[in-house]
Amino acid sequence: MTEKEELLFLIDKFISGSDTSMESVQKIEGLMIDLYLDSDVFEEASEALSLYRPGAGLPYMDEKDMSGVLAEVRDRIS
Repeated sequence: MTEKEELLFLIDKFISGSDTSMESVQKIEGLMIDLYLDSDVFEEASEALSLYRPGAGLPYMDEKDMSGVLAEVRDRIS
């Protein structure tokens, strides 16, 4: 599996709700850094990725908000 395929797989698992863990988001962030560091897609998603905390409330991103961000990322990179 390529890094891009792994990234898309992790994003799909998050969006489906099967893995919304902090560890998953950290892996997604790491892969995005490896693949898209100098791109608009990373710049637009980086703040949300760093603010993800399941169930923490404002000012953090919850699962629903992160799913929306990751759906946009997926659309842009696939």
